[in-house]
Amino acid sequence: MPSAWTTRAIDTWEAELRDVLVDAFNEHSGQEKQLPETVRLDEYPKKVIDRALDNASAHPYIIESHLTKEGAPFISVMGFVYMDGKVSIVSRRNGLKIKRLQEDPRWCVTYHNNRQRPTELGCITLAGHAAVIDDQEKVAEANRLLSYKVYRDGDEDVEFREPMIESMDDANRVLIVLDRVEAVYMVTPMVPGLPPGIPTPPIAWRAPS
Repeated sequence: MPSAWTTRAIDTWEAELRDVLVDAFNEHSGQEKQLPETVRLDEYPKKVIDRALDNASAHPYIIESHLTKEGAPFISVMGFVYMDGKVSIVSRRNGLKIKRLQEDPRWCVTYHNNRQRPTELGCITLAGHAAVIDDQEKVAEANRLLSYKVYRDGDEDVEFREPMIESMDDANRVLIVLDRVEAVYMVTPMVPGLPPGIPTPPIAWRAPS
């Protein structure tokens, strides 16, 4: 694992995601105060996603949503890694989400910087189809990547990293991968100093039908 994965305070993660969006898109100036039009992208924003979710800088958790047998969304927070350009999480092989995703692979994940001020907000949602992969070499790689994200070089409790890896390896998990992305939604960063309550246009991409 790269030694550059050093300890990162939460405010660093929060700033990182907004900075990624600011570098890629124009900040919303607040001039369109009533139902601003969606910013529609012609191509999948791979560079933005790659940078935002890079393991060396992203925080360890993502919000995932799959469907229950009744078709309702079930939402949970999971540790995640970014492998081969895809969001990936490790899960107990007997977890109910595994059965549900095998029955209906539609899957949605949201990476959020959890800032309460609109001008500091950063959020990316990816929707598509998941694949459940029972490849123990890939699972072991994901276990290590996630453990290095949780316990980074320089953390006061970094000695818990190896026990985390051992525990995860012993748990005999499988990998859930967002194998096909069909839609992306991102919050538009706001110009600092705008009054609260002004709606921002979403930035969106959808795969060709």
